[in-house]
Amino acid sequence: MPIEFTLEIPIDSVEAAEAAAPHLRPRDRFELCDDLASEGWTPTPELIREVRRRVPSEVEVVAMIRPRLADSRATLDLEAFLATPAVMAASIAEIEAAAKAGADSVAIGLLTAAGTVDLDACGTLVERARSLGLVVAFLRTLDLLADREAGLDAIHELGCRRVVTAGVLGWDASVADVPTRCEALSRDASRAASLAASLGGEVVEIVPGGGVRASNAAEFAAVSPHLHASCRREGRISVEEVRLLTSLRGR
Repeated sequence: MPIEFTLEIPIDSVEAAEAAAPHLRPRDRFELCDDLASEGWTPTPELIREVRRRVPSEVEVVAMIRPRLADSRATLDLEAFLATPAVMAASIAEIEAAAKAGADSVAIGLLTAAGTVDLDACGTLVERARSLGLVVAFLRTLDLLADREAGLDAIHELGCRRVVTAGVLGWDASVADVPTRCEALSRDASRAASLAASLGGEVVEIVPGGGVRASNAAEFAAVSPHLHASCRREGRISVEEVRLLTSLRGR
């Protein structure tokens, strides 16, 4: 039976975009980054510009904002996402460059050493992005926080459109099976809806990610109509995986 969901695919090359684009629908997205094998850094303006030029305008282009500086940590932990002065300066410059290159959206995710969303730093980035007409999303750094509800509260307060999450604590999605993750994601979705109802504003979209594939997409889509899937096999984009995943929508 066909299921409906929007699909976001992280990519780090024009070739990947051109391979996957024919299978996408309006409101699907590419999340652009550099060096996806290391979970990604901010993409170059050239990559953003070329992808925007070559894929249909109805497919959204999102730029990850994760500056790769000389002292950046490759490990995916709290310290890797702290808002140092250098990170803030680079992030603002990269948001401006992404907007100029044609991105529709940016994804941010700065945290504090105490394990919370950095409201001050993220608020500054959100303000700059919105002034440039960009939609703001939140990275999977929510999964690095022990208090998910507080994290979602902060993401709602910031006015982010969506957040990618595997529904686990930490970056390794394999620490929990799919049903357990879906339970956590369902709680996230309920929290997001409750915040919008009580505080106003849009409901933050919960976007399941981390090992989402055609073989388990139906389980995740039962929790949220928005999915984030790399569609990669052996380190590169798999057109077959894209085709299988999108065929679930009844094409």
